[in-house]
Amino acid sequence: MPTYIKIAPLKTNLCGIASRGYVINRREKIVFVKYGAINSNIRKFYWAGRRLPNLVPKKFRSIEAAKKFYKSKIRQIEGESYIKLPPGKKILKFKDLSSIY
Repeated sequence: MPTYIKIAPLKTNLCGIASRGYVINRREKIVFVKYGAINSNIRKFYWAGRRLPNLVPKKFRSIEAAKKFYKSKIRQIEGESYIKLPPGKKILKFKDLSSIY
């Protein structure tokens, strides 16, 4: 279950920084793609809202088609300069970090 993050400058955002996370998982003929904004707090990553991550299940007729989509989605995300988190690291559930900042 690869987990990817991207924290980069983005002038159109109010704060000037964009932070996004992706989690991709495949079970048989279904590929689950979770994505959304993230917050970070000293080596830990949290989904930025209570209703995040957005979950998009993609259903396929065959396992081969699901594998093909899974691999292409990973290549697409890696091509957009996302960083893969090491094994064991994951994006945690929403935590209000406003008291820290």
